[in-house]
Formats: sequence, structure tokens, C-alpha cells
Amino acid sequence: MSSTSRGGGMGMDQAAAGVDTGAPSSIQQRLSRTHTAGNLGETAFNSEEVPSSLSEIARTSSLSEIAPILRVANEVEISNPRVAYLCRFYAFEKAHTLDPTSSGRGVRQFKTALLQRLERENDPTLMGRVKKSDAREMQSFYQHYYKKYIQALQNAADKAEL
Repeated sequence: MSSTSRGGGMGMDQAAAGVDTGAPSSIQQRLSRTHTAGNLGETAFNSEEVPSSLSEIARTSSLSEIAPILRVANEVEISNPRVAYLCRFYAFEKAHTLDPTSSGRGVRQFKTALLQRLERENDPTLMGRVKKSDAREMQSFYQHYYKKYIQALQNAADKAEL
């Protein structure tokens, strides 16, 4: 009896291999697709690598790109994990605003991996937060950064002019 007479079909991989699973082709295709939607993990996720479709949307909609936000998150991770988390959260929101249906190439995988990381890091970074709110945490980090780097450079430049 053929697979079509049983109401089943072969997925593309099975058809190429000549294997009949007996499952309808729609189920077989869904199963083969869900296999790739697993946990992407840190090793497969480069948080600064933004899908080109999001970058293109960002350029055409005059919104800033997401990669610089993720780069900052990676740079401040060691000194302030909560600020890094907040940067990633903002990048996720921006990605979702740019492509809410995740229809662009690689966007769904990018957003899924970023969301998994955010879910994993929320509680630990929240417990390590120094200030009472995320807004105050961000403000405190910026004030410290400004004094240590920006103001110091300005002072050095002023001294060099004298």
C-alpha cells in the first residue's frame, strides 16, 4: 500500500531517502521544522550579530541600529550586569518594533535567542541591582561612567590647551 493511499505523506528528508513514515506530510514538515527551533544557547548566539533584515529595516525606517546597543551591553557586562541586561532588553524591544511578526530572515531565531538570554539573566541581575529601580541603576551607571571617562577626558584636554 502506498503512503498516499494511507492518507500519509513523506517529508522532504524521508522522500529523498525513500523512507515512508506514514505520517501526513503536514505533520512531518512541522516535526522537521520544530527540530531546528530548540534552545540556541550562548555558543550559537552572538549577541552583536543582528540579522541583516533588521539592519535593513532600521536603515529604511530611520531608527538607529541594534548592534551598537548590544555592543554596549557586552562591554558593560562585567562592571554592571543589570545595565547590560537593560541594554539587551531595549535591543529586544527595538527588534520587535522593527519586525513585530519576525518575518525577516533570521529575525525569529535572533529574537528567540535574545529572549531566552533575557529570561535567564533577569532574576540574577535583579538580585545584584544596587539601586532601588532600573531607572536609578541606569542613571547611576551613566553618572559614574561620565565622571570616570568623559569628564576625565575633557579635563585632560583642558590641561593640554593651557
